[in-house]
Amino acid sequence: MIKRHPQKTPFLMRLAFILMLISGPFLTDKAHAQEGWQFSPYLRIDAGYSNTVDNTGTLSDATNTYAVDMFPHTGGRFQAGFGAKLSEFLRTDLTVSYRDNLARANTVRFPSGTEFAAQDGLHDVSNTTTLLNLYVDPLTAVGIDTGAFSPYLQGGIGWARNSMKSMKFSSAAVEGATHNDVAWQIGAGLNYGLTDQWKIDISYRFLDMGQARGSKDYINGVTPNRLRHETRFDVQAHEVLFGLQYQF
Repeated sequence: MIKRHPQKTPFLMRLAFILMLISGPFLTDKAHAQEGWQFSPYLRIDAGYSNTVDNTGTLSDATNTYAVDMFPHTGGRFQAGFGAKLSEFLRTDLTVSYRDNLARANTVRFPSGTEFAAQDGLHDVSNTTTLLNLYVDPLTAVGIDTGAFSPYLQGGIGWARNSMKSMKFSSAAVEGATHNDVAWQIGAGLNYGLTDQWKIDISYRFLDMGQARGSKDYINGVTPNRLRHETRFDVQAHEVLFGLQYQF
């Protein structure tokens, strides 16, 4: 199980790190001066395989903090977006993607080690992620002709909306909730031009969707109560996407 660090990297530091890592070596390259800027818009659709990273969450009542073992799932990620080719080696786009059934609670563990299995609801988590992405073809950037192929590095930052369902036990229920958080991705891929307009794309990315969080409201028997802090855990995934793009 992966334990969560209490501090999250600030938004601007993440953005600066991703942009410097991917685009820094190329933005001052001679190829940029030779090719010049352009603006060629495109549309994209993608679908692929998503494997949630194993993780452990926590929740706390007035007296104890409990470990919530989240069982990861694999599933489909679906994505659509629009963007623009900015030069022969640089492009950017805005994407929106969705995945259901990212993870669910397996057991809740007391500090003593006693475990209780959830019976229904199971804190199922779904996610919608909106990202502003940047793609750099390092070979074209240094003047290497790759023909119709364009291998690239990618990074992106944006917003995640994580929805968690309720979790029910024999005599208690913890309510679910929706939580918005910072999302980011980093990866690599290969773009291939079928024609001047149509392109196919395959990519891998590591996607961090921030945290999923439940509600502080729970019912013990028939009595409403409030948790000291709600169920929360990191939501991350390894993803492989296959896509089709149309360049205007």
